[in-house]
Amino acid sequence: MYEGDGRFPRVGGKRDISAYATLTMSTDEVPPGARFDYWIEACRSVFGGFEFVDLQPKGFQAAVSALTVDNLTISHYLGPPHAMSRTKSHIRSSDNDFYLVILASERTFRMEHGRHCRSGPGGIALMDNTQPFLGAHPEGLDIINVFIPRAVLERAVGPARSLTGLTIDATQTSFPIITSYLSTLIKHGAGLDAERQTRMAAVAVELIAAGFSEKLQTDPPRSLSGAAIVSRAQAFIVDHLGVEGLSINDVVAALNISVRRLQEVASAENIALMDWMWERRMQLARTKLADPTHIAVPVGLIAYQSGFTSQAHFSRRFKERFGQTPTEYRAASSFMRAAQTTPPALSALR
Repeated sequence: MYEGDGRFPRVGGKRDISAYATLTMSTDEVPPGARFDYWIEACRSVFGGFEFVDLQPKGFQAAVSALTVDNLTISHYLGPPHAMSRTKSHIRSSDNDFYLVILASERTFRMEHGRHCRSGPGGIALMDNTQPFLGAHPEGLDIINVFIPRAVLERAVGPARSLTGLTIDATQTSFPIITSYLSTLIKHGAGLDAERQTRMAAVAVELIAAGFSEKLQTDPPRSLSGAAIVSRAQAFIVDHLGVEGLSINDVVAALNISVRRLQEVASAENIALMDWMWERRMQLARTKLADPTHIAVPVGLIAYQSGFTSQAHFSRRFKERFGQTPTEYRAASSFMRAAQTTPPALSALR
């Protein structure tokens, strides 16, 4: 008997959509020594190329249940703690071209994709499979995904670049509507005839598009003061620091004002927005380089995640700003951490 919270189906208190799935896959029947490689190849067939780090090297087990409703695929992924990254070098024109809506994770996950996102219970995040991302599931993988073809979502919301990486939280009015509707779609969608599947899937996409549009809040009142406009521009820039090629045109499009108007109010506030943006990118990159959880992340990937278009450009500007190359700064930060954690007795022996 299924238990429920009014949203996603459960078995024994845990989310489980397998009773409604038309496709299931598990590593249970795979020899233990081959499970990791089997799972990686299965995931790469969906996402394309990526690097995968298993944070639980022994007893690897993973499973996925999936169903299709018209042009949407809804999947439930379960697995051990892991991290995965997809860089520009992994992306191919032949890869599946979709947006991935990550629904209601009940475990902490970290995603860096356009901007940094952290989601706990109830978060809904949007990911673009044609763009790089870094994801980590330190408590284990337990996510429900909706795969939406790019053309389908963009028919509903328009160009969705500015939505990538956004997270809808449980306080938004659209959140319970989206999750409740998708729970119903999971339970009944596969049993509908083709015409009704098409209608139901279209409603799901419209609800998801409306939720992310609500989050973005792209239409500020015309009566906003100059200070308020600059504040919104700065908030948009912070949210999209990792977007490659972010320009003043992206900012004004999000605020629904003209370039001239933004330049006028920024000048009146004595703020050079583009200089302000590059300084924030520098600070973001420096924080990542000093963060021990990013020690294995290549400098080039940190450059890209911070909005730089090339590692050479990043290294040059970083040294101009901080007096060290990114590699030198990372090494110095590691040395300082080691010195700070060395027991006094060992320090005395040096």
